[in-house]
Amino acid sequence: MSPSALADQFGPTLFGLCVHLCGRRGAEDLYQETWVRILEKLPRYNPERPFLPWAAKICVNLYRDNLRREKLRAFFPLEDRPRAEPDGGFAGKMEIEDAVDRLPEKYRIAVILRCCENLSEAETAAILGISPGGVKSRLSRARKLLKEALYDEIK
Repeated sequence: MSPSALADQFGPTLFGLCVHLCGRRGAEDLYQETWVRILEKLPRYNPERPFLPWAAKICVNLYRDNLRREKLRAFFPLEDRPRAEPDGGFAGKMEIEDAVDRLPEKYRIAVILRCCENLSEAETAAILGISPGGVKSRLSRARKLLKEALYDEIK
């Protein structure tokens, strides 16, 4: 498959992942950097394996590398993220997004891949380089932390 066909087919999904990871402004840079890296590594890609988990892993690794390089979570300011208006209930979307933003990085990325990007546990595990059981464990811990955070907000 040609690079432009890959970009047409998987570009929107990868851009959505970038937005979830770092907000709208940072997403554009991460998205471009991801495609540059994908094109560099494309000759080593095994076409017998699914493309999206391979490309998403590149994206997540670039995001992590950027965070490590800066040694600050403020590499992509969270304030720049587009936010939905709260829609009532025990917590609005904004409160949930804020709570997810405050999760430790390893839990936050697992939640984004599994819940926001709707990847399977196997795909999430492949991207993160952990077992499917490790994904379940991270998601379970993330749910517990989110429950505590959201409960504290409504107190």
